Amino acid sequence: MREITVQSYADAEKFLSEVPRFTKKNPFEETKEFYKYIQSREGGRYDEEKLGKVIHVAGTNGKGSVCAFLQSVCRESGYRTGMFVSPHLVTTRERFCVDGNMISEEEFVRAFNWLAGMVEAYHEVNPEYSPSYFERLFFMGVHVFAGAGVDVTILETGLGGRLDTTNVVSNPVLAVITEVGFDHMEYLGDTIEQIASEKAGIIKSNVPVVFVDRKKQVSDIIRHKAAACGCKSCPVSKNDYKINEIQKKFIDFSVFNLYYDYGRIIVNTKAVYQVENAAAAVRACEVLKRDCGLGQITVESIRAGIRGMFWAGRMEEIAPGVYIDGAHNEDGIAAFVQSLNEAPDFCGGGCGDRNVLVFSVVKDKQYDKMIEMLCGLSMITDVVVTHIPGERGAALEALRDIFGRYAGKSIQNIRICERIEDAVRYGMSVRGESGMVYIVGSLYLAGFVRKLFG
Repeated sequence: MREITVQSYADAEKFLSEVPRFTKKNPFEETKEFYKYIQSREGGRYDEEKLGKVIHVAGTNGKGSVCAFLQSVCRESGYRTGMFVSPHLVTTRERFCVDGNMISEEEFVRAFNWLAGMVEAYHEVNPEYSPSYFERLFFMGVHVFAGAGVDVTILETGLGGRLDTTNVVSNPVLAVITEVGFDHMEYLGDTIEQIASEKAGIIKSNVPVVFVDRKKQVSDIIRHKAAACGCKSCPVSKNDYKINEIQKKFIDFSVFNLYYDYGRIIVNTKAVYQVENAAAAVRACEVLKRDCGLGQITVESIRAGIRGMFWAGRMEEIAPGVYIDGAHNEDGIAAFVQSLNEAPDFCGGGCGDRNVLVFSVVKDKQYDKMIEMLCGLSMITDVVVTHIPGERGAALEALRDIFGRYAGKSIQNIRICERIEDAVRYGMSVRGESGMVYIVGSLYLAGFVRKLFG
């Protein structure tokens, strides 16, 4: 694919949207060689040291939220931060955050054009090299964060870990692995052990690792890899935190630690699953303070950072009584169901009100089990199945039939709406004055609806 420079953000996005048609993911070693090439240019201006302290985060669910919690705490502690995450919900610029704010369109264009120049120059070394979509965004992030002079860079893997583009970074100060479950099996393997091994691939020699200790098979693999690499491993299990109270707008919880007394910590969400993510972030901050040179982190900045974190598309109320959640695999849906069952005021209100579930999913997901879990929600009265545009969306009739198979007595109606706009409009029209609309099943769906509501 020919490298071009662009004048506008729209042109940059158009070019990037066409990349998957022409370029596939490169062998990891080739990606690594290009990363080294970047660092050698312009007098070391983009040397890895310019990224500050690098925190590398992998996992199946929760890794974006953990990144956001860490960003918030580091900012509260006085550090300048860069954060690279994926996917985006509305605009590609969301993937690059400096000090908690996504970059401007002008900054995006500068990074895009810089990378085009780098790739053109690199063709003297390797004429065939062309970065994939995700690789391009990662290298643009290197440009943005190095240029911003950040103290801390937080990197979220795309998928996997061992062969993920972000794993070209050679000297992170901390690895974090969130909950590991079944997703992207066509790339990562069919067993939980295979998937965990890929995620554990971000662990590097003598770099401490914080991980969610939920599944024994996963934890055993992470511990074994950490021991082989001479790393300190810091598990976070359900015994390490406790939910004290779930209120309408927040959850009050405690983290148990021998070194620090946090008292009660507040996370500003009703999503119960965010407590585990927050607890993992707290543990990561402890390690960053003690072992990684980020001594400005304090109990106060941790509490303020956890409370101040906002992460779009995760049990987000985008309008009164309308919630979007990016859960898109079995474990994500299980966490969504747990939140609806445990948090107050998620069930709708008065007589005659209906609670509507709007659902869509890509066809390569294990959606049969996802739907079975959703049908176990006793507060749901109506289901609207809609379609994700393009070839990836699952067939609507198949989804409707699965809902029909599992639906209990509470579900009165299962409806198909081809267009997402029509599905949301129908849900809003039938819910009543205080009924709820829950939109779940895909990050694309969450992003589309978020944009719809402006």
